[in-house]
Amino acid sequence: MSLYYENGGIQIYHEDNLELLRRLKDKSVNLIYCDILYNTGKVFDDYNDNLGSPMQAIEWYRPRFEEMKRVLTDNGSIFIHCNWRLDSYIRILMDEVFGGKNYRNRIFRKHSQERGFYSNFDSQVDSIFYYVKDSGNFVFKEQIGSTPRIVPLFENGYMDGRSETRTFKDIQINLEEKNKHWLVSQKQFENMAKAGQVKIIDGLPYRFSCVIPIGNLWNEPEMLDNYTRTDVAEVYDTPKPEAILERIIKTCSNEGDVVADFFMGGGTTAVVAKKLKRNGIFCDISQKACCAAMLKLEAIE
Repeated sequence: MSLYYENGGIQIYHEDNLELLRRLKDKSVNLIYCDILYNTGKVFDDYNDNLGSPMQAIEWYRPRFEEMKRVLTDNGSIFIHCNWRLDSYIRILMDEVFGGKNYRNRIFRKHSQERGFYSNFDSQVDSIFYYVKDSGNFVFKEQIGSTPRIVPLFENGYMDGRSETRTFKDIQINLEEKNKHWLVSQKQFENMAKAGQVKIIDGLPYRFSCVIPIGNLWNEPEMLDNYTRTDVAEVYDTPKPEAILERIIKTCSNEGDVVADFFMGGGTTAVVAKKLKRNGIFCDISQKACCAAMLKLEAIE
């Protein structure tokens, strides 16, 4: 065991993440976020980002993802951050390990402005794959603002099992006869109705609420990298913005939950987890990464 740092519910380990994962208890982590190795073929001063061919890389990841599934709680979620080099392969592997039915979304995170490539379209987005342990039981907390919005609870087109008739205040809502289907489950609909958010307009259900809509294109200015590809960051080469982790942790975990990052890098996940009153398990093979994360954590104590 290589425990590098421990304080206030936050643990940092300096070792191979597979070794740490194999020691963790079943169902001991509520939320996992990993900004994995992208397999760029580059050699940095503190780690080697060359896992071989894409298929060799996937076989390197397979036991790690299997262990991540094992340590997730029954209502846990996992976010895997990668880029174009492996994203298609990672999607297939995640389907195999977590099950296609537990795939929730693919988030596109804009990381930079155009850099002026000579012979190709510039790459400006990363992929973040979002899966849950159980598609019928997971934490997802809507973010609430101050501006009310009206959102339809249906979509065009009949779908078997999703166009059933539901009742609201003695009103029968028959989406099948209107050739439409529900966008929310029966339980979600009941919760919205209980909260006084459902209104029927021309026989169709809508939601009135102050929920902030968040799409799967994360391109706000605070989501962009705060370093360039030619200069390194102040402490660690490629830190992700805190805004990414803040959105994920706030939405998919509760205070006191255990957040884990097994490719910790400069420690952004650990810092945001601590700020949001979560506990955490963090790991990196690089001592530089562990030191950078520890210094950031100590700075906010």
